[in-house]
Amino acid sequence: MISMMIWVIALAGSIGAVCLTVALDAHSAHLGATALVSFGIVAAAVHEHRSAELAGASATSKAAISTRYLGLLWAWSAISAYVVYAFLLDWNYWMPVIVSMFLACGLCLFVAWILDRDGAADASLGSSALLVMLITRGQFALGGLLLGFAISACGKPELGGMHRWVALNLVMCTAAALLTLTGYLIISETTATSRTTPAAAGDTAVA
Repeated sequence: MISMMIWVIALAGSIGAVCLTVALDAHSAHLGATALVSFGIVAAAVHEHRSAELAGASATSKAAISTRYLGLLWAWSAISAYVVYAFLLDWNYWMPVIVSMFLACGLCLFVAWILDRDGAADASLGSSALLVMLITRGQFALGGLLLGFAISACGKPELGGMHRWVALNLVMCTAAALLTLTGYLIISETTATSRTTPAAAGDTAVA
């Protein structure tokens, strides 16, 4: 991944910017900042995944990149929500939501660690392929559900005040970013499989 120090500085600065928009009660600015960071992570993930693909990286290495960035997206969302609701706003339901985000982050980073280990040992994707597929497709479905929930909740002003729109902005942007990134990964995986299958069939025919 890009230098860890750069990521730490960028994420800390983005969380600070998001908190500032909340403190100023700037709804549109908060939505814009949240969307910018979420899709910035997606853009970095796609760029690194594409670079690895062009460099001929193994399926294990590409899967590690994918799951690591999914974990990063969850981490940013969880930390942003924690800082806002622990120090700036009051919302009765923030703890289980944030714990769920951290669990999703931990799962993705743990799987990425396993894939990095296997990649360093030149092991094939093998048994981890099913786990990666479940994580990718599961989060694609989860992103769709969360985005649908957030959009439907936007039309229900009775659900709350300032704490409501902050949560909705974060959920919408995280969900949209999840959909975009996992959708790209699913398409990329399907394309790679379709390219490999005819080649394998040709090799079998020649043999």
